[in-house]
Amino acid sequence: MKTGLILEGGAVRGIFTAGVLDRLLEDEVLFPYVIGVSAGGGNAMSYVSGQKGRTCRMINVPRSESYYGFKQFLGSGKIINLDKMAFEYPYKQFPFDFDTYFNSGIETEYVCTCMETGKADYLSETEDCGRLLTITKATCSVPMLCSPVVLDGKHYLDGSIADSIPIEHALEMGCDKLVIILTKPGKTTPPTDYKKFRKVIHRMYKQYPAFEEACMTRVDRYEKTIELMERLEDEGRLITYRPTLAPISKFEKDSGKIMASYRDGYSQADERIDELARFIENNVRSRIKVG
Repeated sequence: MKTGLILEGGAVRGIFTAGVLDRLLEDEVLFPYVIGVSAGGGNAMSYVSGQKGRTCRMINVPRSESYYGFKQFLGSGKIINLDKMAFEYPYKQFPFDFDTYFNSGIETEYVCTCMETGKADYLSETEDCGRLLTITKATCSVPMLCSPVVLDGKHYLDGSIADSIPIEHALEMGCDKLVIILTKPGKTTPPTDYKKFRKVIHRMYKQYPAFEEACMTRVDRYEKTIELMERLEDEGRLITYRPTLAPISKFEKDSGKIMASYRDGYSQADERIDELARFIENNVRSRIKVG
């Protein structure tokens, strides 16, 4: 039996996920398989490296150190400076424990959308620091706001375009049960519909027709994934964590709102720790006890 952990994206909304994971780290709940999408990839890194609080500090960083926003634009010419997030933060402001990550024994993947095919590639790295950081930059690269990331001769953008909640892939990887941390309240909250930006998408990515199509059909795939998620929940093979508060902006700047979302995630994980213990049974390395 193998229980997998799926981490949805959502930019700053990933602070909710950070709250859940920090509570799980306190009880050393370590899943054998973790897959992160977009901002979920950043959460995956800190979780697998066992660095409680790191993602929270990265997301709730002072504006002067933020990787996005107007001040960042004045300094770098980019609204979102993912080079700062991916390559500066891990070595300077928020040191990343590469050794613990690479020696964790946890199979960790990141979803990236291949622009040549319009499909999801599920990437991992167990030795090369630079390649790992490039992968995490790729999964977070928002269309229209970020440049494509070149890796292994392919061009990549945000993993959530092709596979927002990679349930089917996790099942294919041998997971019998799944724990999913979502970043939007309710089951029917849709992701960004890129059909609203059809003309801009075409102008920017017309040399990648498969990627264009992936953007236009994103919501349809998301809805089918939600149907699968609900079916697995009914079968007792899947549990979810999702915010109970009103959704914050993907690029929220209000520290109070950001930390309220973090506390929402932490509190849910704390209140449901016995439920999680019963669900995972012996499928993860953990010291949590059923109350």
